[in-house]
Amino acid sequence: MGEEAEIDSPAFIRQRRNLIIASLVLAFAQGTHLSIHKVAFFGVEANIDGPVSTLPYLWILFGYFLWRYWQAFIASHAGQTKVHYRKTKKTFVERMAVSRILPRLEGKLRDGQEPKAWMPHDEETRSPTGARVTIVANLAERDNIGGMKQQNLDVELTRGEIRRIRLRALRYLIVTSNEFSEYYLPFFVACFPVAILAWQTLRKWG
Repeated sequence: MGEEAEIDSPAFIRQRRNLIIASLVLAFAQGTHLSIHKVAFFGVEANIDGPVSTLPYLWILFGYFLWRYWQAFIASHAGQTKVHYRKTKKTFVERMAVSRILPRLEGKLRDGQEPKAWMPHDEETRSPTGARVTIVANLAERDNIGGMKQQNLDVELTRGEIRRIRLRALRYLIVTSNEFSEYYLPFFVACFPVAILAWQTLRKWG
């Protein structure tokens, strides 16, 4: 999957970076109970009588950056993950179905060349045993007016095969493509401080 134009936009990159940095800083502060004892400004240092907790301010900053990234995410990627998943799944379904079709077309090839075969529909059709895939193949023989003759062939895939294809498509989106790292990883990182806070609360009241 190629890089999307929205991913490269400076606004989206800025919001993603801000959320990741704010999440990691807050997670560190939440885990260590970070507080301020002394401040320095333009070389001038000032001591604070009582330590000031940074957590309330960091949580406010974290909430703001999470909100801003959510807005950028919705504006650039709303509904696109499902589209990318379907395209990826179709590639794997088509590849498996075409490999089943080629042996059935043996003897119908010209000069030993493989026919052009493809899956015309975006998705497979569910069947009692799994799924049915329609493949269109260009045959070597010509029709009555000398044009390329096409043939529609149905391929049955089992439930197990469809399940493996779906898992493979999900693995591709998460590991191989940029879908997870560019869009969903910031949300995953944002869970760190929330998880630390939940763990501390459970220990306190448990």
